[in-house]
Amino acid sequence: MTLTSRSETDATLPGMVPVDHRFSLMGTHLRLVIGTPARPGVPAPAETDERVVALLEDYEARLSRFRPGSDLARLNADPRATVPASPLLRDAVRAALEAAERTGGLVDPTLLPALEAAGYRESWDRARRVPLAEALAAAGTERRPAGPDPAARWREIAVDAAAGTITRPPGLRLDTGGTGKGHAADLAAELLDGYDAWAVDCGGDLRVGGTAGLVRDVEVEHPFTGETLDRVRVRTGAIATSGLRSRIWRAANGDIAHHLLDPATGEPAFTGLVAVTALAPTAVQAEALAKAALLSGPGRARTLLARHGGIAVHDDGTPERVGRLEPAPRVRIRLPLPASTRSAA
Repeated sequence: MTLTSRSETDATLPGMVPVDHRFSLMGTHLRLVIGTPARPGVPAPAETDERVVALLEDYEARLSRFRPGSDLARLNADPRATVPASPLLRDAVRAALEAAERTGGLVDPTLLPALEAAGYRESWDRARRVPLAEALAAAGTERRPAGPDPAARWREIAVDAAAGTITRPPGLRLDTGGTGKGHAADLAAELLDGYDAWAVDCGGDLRVGGTAGLVRDVEVEHPFTGETLDRVRVRTGAIATSGLRSRIWRAANGDIAHHLLDPATGEPAFTGLVAVTALAPTAVQAEALAKAALLSGPGRARTLLARHGGIAVHDDGTPERVGRLEPAPRVRIRLPLPASTRSAA
């Protein structure tokens, strides 16, 4: 997705964009935009930029499943049923469980063994990526909606904030990656309150806000060509894209695999949709909605996206706008923002 900022008035915007910081983390591209302080006592944008980057670096260090010493890795390796857990890990697992509840188990944090069996055992290497069109052709013609795992093992997980623990059956390993980028964007947003305009983009999970009432034009990529497919306007809240394109590979047996699994089977899902963009109040909710809509297939996706709006892209590249997406502002003032990073769902 490409982010540009627009105002609804012809007034001069104070300070324009003092910080526009792009960097790589969490195996993807991130972008942080911070405007000017809107009230006394708010730190300088550069200071808050440093605080947000430190938060995101700490997030990756503590919650990456690819780092043996991370909080998440230690939880997964612990033989006890109830394990002391850091506040960040507890909050990340809580967010993952809420996403599972909201999506009826389609966004399931207990699919790590199936993901590893499909060949996703190490931090993503872009050199492995198979083109989307080639992957669809190799996958054949069968398309069906994904379903929840009947065992619903995520319901066996409990987070106890008072005790500072996480309880789950020994051997049940968790992966918070399905909600991680959205959760990180939401945590960063808490540090950005008090500025006239701000945006944080964690690999395509975008959270925006600010007191100036800016309207952001978010350009949604076409999953086949990478060109602009459509534009969605966002004043405040979140928008996220989930799609097959960014992480498709050939498994050891030659089969096509990707990271969006059908919880009912543990296999990569081919549902008739290749990408979904969803709007929601928070980035965790937008990310979960986008994934659930894609896994549900075209029919159910329309229902899931109707409340906040979104765009579903079918296997043949046809886009479908769903719900009431915000109309264009009457007066547009383009702020000098360069093109943003590309999303990685």
